[in-house]
Amino acid sequence: MEGFGMVKINERIISDVSPAFIIAEAACNHICDMGLAKEMIDEAKKAGADAIKFQTYRAERLVCEDARAYWNYSTGAKSQFEYYKKLDRFGRKEYKELFDYASDAGIIAFSTPFDVDSASMLNDLDAPLFKIASCDLVDTRLIRQVAKFGKPIIISTGAGTVEEIKGAVATAFNAGNHDVILMACTLSYPADNQDAHLRRILTFKRDFPELLIGLSDHTRPDENMIIPSIAVALGARVIEKHFTLDRNMTGSGHSFCTEAKDFKKMVQNIRLTEVVLGEEEIKVYKAEEKAFVNARRSLVADREIKKGEKITSDLVGIKRPAGGLCASLIDKIIGKTALRDIKKDERIKLEDIK
Repeated sequence: MEGFGMVKINERIISDVSPAFIIAEAACNHICDMGLAKEMIDEAKKAGADAIKFQTYRAERLVCEDARAYWNYSTGAKSQFEYYKKLDRFGRKEYKELFDYASDAGIIAFSTPFDVDSASMLNDLDAPLFKIASCDLVDTRLIRQVAKFGKPIIISTGAGTVEEIKGAVATAFNAGNHDVILMACTLSYPADNQDAHLRRILTFKRDFPELLIGLSDHTRPDENMIIPSIAVALGARVIEKHFTLDRNMTGSGHSFCTEAKDFKKMVQNIRLTEVVLGEEEIKVYKAEEKAFVNARRSLVADREIKKGEKITSDLVGIKRPAGGLCASLIDKIIGKTALRDIKKDERIKLEDIK
């Protein structure tokens, strides 16, 4: 356990002051083709992702055989079982190969387990972190098992109640694991923009101040790709976005995924957001010093002021540059008497008046 407010994944620190951790959610968009899966790893790395995440399940443990499809799978599958059965072919050998390939490529690879056996297999392969999907928010058995591995856990909260979310966090904590990251999420594939509800990030930060908060974004990609960067501006420290090589590929998730060019733009926007957010302190920053000196004004003689002359408002100009008495001190010098001749546009000094 790294401690509240900070999570370490391999050598990467995630905290409130570190760059956002960006995940390419590959799911099973590789359609169980190792060549495609490796290409996704390469493209995610080139697009700027810190990590790529897959999904690991066995159809028999995920759904009943008569579980109805609840969206258009576009594969012709008539049931969830039929659909997931086509995508559950990767096992220990394949994930080991993918994890090693990602490590060599310089990107973190991990996966969402949907059952305890898949979780144990991934842990045996030294997966550096785990994800609990929104649909498993209330699966205390799975959360408890994953938590006991002692590795960071990302928990998505789509369609979860406050009580359910607190229960999931408590389950991890009670298992001795405090490296929990909560993800704001809308459980809709895709989610319309008005259903993103990014303000939940602020609510999570308020209600779970000891945890890092992120966003699992299901909105459709657009030409601007700014929604995740808005989340970062609100305080999200982890961003997860669905990723595919081609939105025209067959399958339920491809149509709302980002392609490499979209993902790259998203990453660029996030990194720019982090730059412009800057620091919280209110002060004169180094970048302002030149303008401060040249654009701020000083109290000066608006015309020549003779020695012994009483200082009145019409004798005082407020002009650039700075370096003399601040304009806010004008009331301090009105009514005073000049102790020497003060030339026009000369800065008035306190020692020149009494």
